[in-house]
Amino acid sequence: MKKAVILLLVVIGFSCAKSDDDTQGVINLRVNGCFDNFESGAKICLDSIFNDSRCPTGFVCVWEGDAVAAFTLTKNNVVKSFNLHVNKKFQNDTIIEGIAIKLLQITPYPVAHQPIDPDDYRAEISVAEN
Repeated sequence: MKKAVILLLVVIGFSCAKSDDDTQGVINLRVNGCFDNFESGAKICLDSIFNDSRCPTGFVCVWEGDAVAAFTLTKNNVVKSFNLHVNKKFQNDTIIEGIAIKLLQITPYPVAHQPIDPDDYRAEISVAEN
């Protein structure tokens, strides 16, 4: 019993420990949505999703396709635009102004014969401020 209590305290202690970089996490942005909760005052916005050629559910495709998310990062009144791809054969991460950004996925995933409204798109990104 004593070992179980000690183990529980150790697990709780590690789960509460602060990481070296406490500004990292996963963010889900909608088109025209922004995230601005950085200590440095930076802001990341998802401007659009384009070239969505991912193989829709219900089809058999020659390749998996790709979709591109267009972002804007603003920091210290400097605006930088960049694109990230869901297909790992293309650029899916970047570091701008000390902020590491990686595109994890774009939703919704295409389904055969069901067009996606551009306003329904979401981009899931991971961010870490260095």
